[in-house]
Amino acid sequence: MESKSDNLKSKLDEWQADHPRIDLREKVSGQAQYIEDLPDLPQTAYGATLLSPYSHARILSIDSSEAEGCPGVLAVLDRERLDGLNPRLKLAHHEHLKLGDDQDFIAIDKVRFDGELVAVVVAENLRTAQRALEKIRVEYEPLPAVFDATEALDPGAPILHEERGTNLLLEDSLAWGDIEEGFRQADRVFEETYISPSMFHHPMEHIGGCLAQYINGEINLWLPTSSPMRDAGEIARFFGVEPDKVRLRVPYVGGGFGSKILVPSIHAAVFLSRKTGRPVRLIPSAEHSFRQNARHAEVFKAKVGVKSDGKLTALDVDLVIDTGAYTTGGATAAHNSVISAWGCYRIPHVRIRGRCVYTNKVPAGHTRATGKVQTTWGIECTVDSIARQLNIDPYEFRKKNVLLRGEFVAKGTPLMDTDYLDLMQQAVAGIAWDGRSNREPCDKTAATGSRWVQGRGMSLSLRHGSQGGGRAYAMATMDVRGVVTIQHNAPEIGQGTHNLISVVAARTLGLPQSQIRVRAPDTAVHLPFAGVSAQRTTMQMGNAVHNACEKLKLELFSLASQVKGGKLEDWRLIERRLCCGEISFSIREIIGALGGNAVVKCVGYHSVPPTAKESAFSGMDHWAPSAAALELEVNSETGELRVLRYSVIADAGKAIHYPSAKAQVDGGAVMGFGHALFEETIYQEGQFQNGDPFQYRLPVMTDIPEVFYSAMLEKMSQTSIVTVAPAIGNAIYDALGVRVRSLPISPEKILRAMGKL
Repeated sequence: MESKSDNLKSKLDEWQADHPRIDLREKVSGQAQYIEDLPDLPQTAYGATLLSPYSHARILSIDSSEAEGCPGVLAVLDRERLDGLNPRLKLAHHEHLKLGDDQDFIAIDKVRFDGELVAVVVAENLRTAQRALEKIRVEYEPLPAVFDATEALDPGAPILHEERGTNLLLEDSLAWGDIEEGFRQADRVFEETYISPSMFHHPMEHIGGCLAQYINGEINLWLPTSSPMRDAGEIARFFGVEPDKVRLRVPYVGGGFGSKILVPSIHAAVFLSRKTGRPVRLIPSAEHSFRQNARHAEVFKAKVGVKSDGKLTALDVDLVIDTGAYTTGGATAAHNSVISAWGCYRIPHVRIRGRCVYTNKVPAGHTRATGKVQTTWGIECTVDSIARQLNIDPYEFRKKNVLLRGEFVAKGTPLMDTDYLDLMQQAVAGIAWDGRSNREPCDKTAATGSRWVQGRGMSLSLRHGSQGGGRAYAMATMDVRGVVTIQHNAPEIGQGTHNLISVVAARTLGLPQSQIRVRAPDTAVHLPFAGVSAQRTTMQMGNAVHNACEKLKLELFSLASQVKGGKLEDWRLIERRLCCGEISFSIREIIGALGGNAVVKCVGYHSVPPTAKESAFSGMDHWAPSAAALELEVNSETGELRVLRYSVIADAGKAIHYPSAKAQVDGGAVMGFGHALFEETIYQEGQFQNGDPFQYRLPVMTDIPEVFYSAMLEKMSQTSIVTVAPAIGNAIYDALGVRVRSLPISPEKILRAMGKL
């Protein structure tokens, strides 16, 4: 395995040397411009935000008059200073899902989470704006708060949105077969519960920064976002302007993981730019960033029917999804959780029900593998637990039940097109393991004299790719030099999107990447794209760019046949020259014949079939499977845990740029270690307790095992973030014979599971 890994690394090194990412030099040299690097527009003013210190309180009064009168202050926004604007955010996807809008861009009657936007001051400089905030007087009436979604459903729980009369936002479900018949067929029935906490995305670039300009009825907005076309539409809708009056531009984005969306402070910046007639810049603090977005907490309860030979007969899952104070990403998280809770197993009778619930936490939006990290933790630990209770090796149990290539998955989906048996074998081989459980734990004594026990575990995942997204468009333009410019609306949030676009264009046209220019997203070019999320970018934008470049070639051939003669179908583009039979011409000769600064341009697209309503999986364009294996050691006296080896294998389809694709697998796994071992947002005594980078624990290099093996099978798509936590949980059981049922896994939880606390 080591020689194979060394050989792979050598090939990667050669590829990277010949095909470096096009954004590499700018980023490592510090030349790349992010939102805070953009120069101020003339007369730019600065905004500062006042956030609620309470998780749940009624606003009795706000007095901003003293702040408004401070020298250098240009304007103040609060509920008393709306200039007739309806503060309710209007989200298009809520209409599509038949959900009511429930959030105002500035607090009106109540605050519902610690960090809700209460007021904004705009001044000549940031320091003046921040000092003026101290002059704003807000009188609150604190109300009881609820931070547990299950408790929020109990009678008598504090109600966040009184007009609803309940904290239940929505319900979602999925079923096939006959669940009661499935349990009748079972010889044994098991019940398991697993809990995932809320967490924060923690991108390096803070959430909520922007530069906004409202001038002459038009809105210009510079914003780090994953979906510029969507956000431009939301801004137009909120301010009541025509969509073509909103222009949104996206520089480099300093990480996202689902967090880079429109947040209320951005609406406030546009509002205050309109009010003052000057551009407004927001520079959020780390604490502000923590209070803009979150991942959904979730409770996974499963009832499973199994034959005595280990074949699964029935799965009944109840999910409680915590959306925080407002809907935000609740509907998507609930849906994704429901349609992924059954894992990747052949189960004839399934019923999954999900309830999405309001709590007084930071509103939860989309997060990398939205809704699927939580369910993979639940189903993979459940499967492992059942296998061990049946005295069947977990590896053999999975082999017996996992979906095989060509098998039916569920209504509305393609047949399974990956080889899980191959994925499993390669994953365990990556840590030099045969997959067999640790029947007799191997003890060793560390230098400290503490008792350490080793264990191994594995996990599988199956997630679908994007659902829907309409058409993705891209435009390719070639000038007389043969330089090709690609315009599009797919932001570069760190994953290599612009490099992908460059590679696809270069390969399609047979040109070197040095002749490809990739523009930053700009909605003014009117090229719709749903955004860089849900693993849709390579499939949808990649095909749109390919289509644009294929059309560009045909346009060149048509022009060449007009200028030089010959049939269109006889022309070829070879080594930067247009060829017809034995003769060839430079690109300059052909395009230059048009005169002046002529260019040739074409718009390409990739169309996703419209989503049908009859299937929960409608619009899905690919599966994304992976397998992981892990070896660790646990101190049975202190609960301390050390991951020794980790292996993840992703089924990745054709990798357009292998180093970037592999880096996504590696990065997802590292993020998975954070989810598994450290990350959670903590709410106690009515407040958000660890909402800053000094108290919120992320994985560092010393937390990553020295033996870290990742690889891709080039058959389909990739995911790696979801498999880490269940692999660790299963390895702990392998070592100690106890289950930790809630994330993150801490020494305290291990000791509690052992009965030592």
